[in-house]
Amino acid sequence: MRVGANRSQLFDAQKSARAHWDNLQDVWDDVARREFDETTWQPLDRHVGDLLRAIDQLSVVFAQIRNDCEFPG
Repeated sequence: MRVGANRSQLFDAQKSARAHWDNLQDVWDDVARREFDETTWQPLDRHVGDLLRAIDQLSVVFAQIRNDCEFPG
């Protein structure tokens, strides 16, 4: 399982999406954008952040499992 690579892809996608969203605010600033920000973007951004933290925690657990299951050479 390539948790690290997948985590990196998700982090990069979130970072890129956030940058685009931040740039969009300069040209689109009306009630619809603010509503979308509150109801869709902010919750999605929080969920992705929570998911990244969960992936980090799972990576630690998987590393410990691998370490515990290794047999001496």
